[in-house]
Amino acid sequence: MALKGRSNTHFPPILPAWLFIISFIFGLPFFSAAGPRNLWAYPSDPDMLSAEFWTELDPVVDFSYYGVIDQETAIRRTLEEARIVLSGMIYGYDVRYVPSDNARGVEEELEINPRALIPAGDQALQVLDVRTGNNKYYVHVRYNLSDHQIQRLRAWSSNIYDSASGRGVSSLQGGYQAKFDSFHQAIKNAIREYLRVRIKNKPRLIEARVVLVMPPYTIIDAGGYHSTVRIKMDLRDVLPYSAY
Repeated sequence: MALKGRSNTHFPPILPAWLFIISFIFGLPFFSAAGPRNLWAYPSDPDMLSAEFWTELDPVVDFSYYGVIDQETAIRRTLEEARIVLSGMIYGYDVRYVPSDNARGVEEELEINPRALIPAGDQALQVLDVRTGNNKYYVHVRYNLSDHQIQRLRAWSSNIYDSASGRGVSSLQGGYQAKFDSFHQAIKNAIREYLRVRIKNKPRLIEARVVLVMPPYTIIDAGGYHSTVRIKMDLRDVLPYSAY
């Protein structure tokens, strides 16, 4: 996950040993930052995904903590985001979207559900490196793909599926999980912008399957999480009001 203001500051040498214990508890292999640098990301490798994820050490709103969160919580949150995002790149989401229509008294409805999730503690998810900077905790991970997961990625890379990009915003008042909502809003807006130039009239219902092409790019600005996504989509239904 690309981030501005990258810092090279690492935790003290004692942390990798402590993180190894936490990784053992979670069932995740750990590779120390002091190890070979050739473990870092290889974007062109067909059998792995690699990305960096972050969580705030001192969130603006946190309903379970006051002040700076502890390292174990930071690790849990960051690895959970990695598991969810990488699942979205491999398996994707089912999307059901009803656009709002004031003239018809229709309120917006949005459902985005993962088609499958990488299991918690999956040994294929490995921690490569950890660091802090800009009041954030960063974890660089890689995920070793199985044969059937590689086939999924290859299928989605086909030209039969259209690409789109979108941006989404969610208020920091929603807590750290609002970051995930900003992903969903970005996916919704990517579909909207794709259809806006192709369909004259606002549809009644949109159903699609989508995958993330890469991890969302997220910044914190103006009281919200601002995320940008690139997706591949398989539009299942785009129903006009005349169909009812």
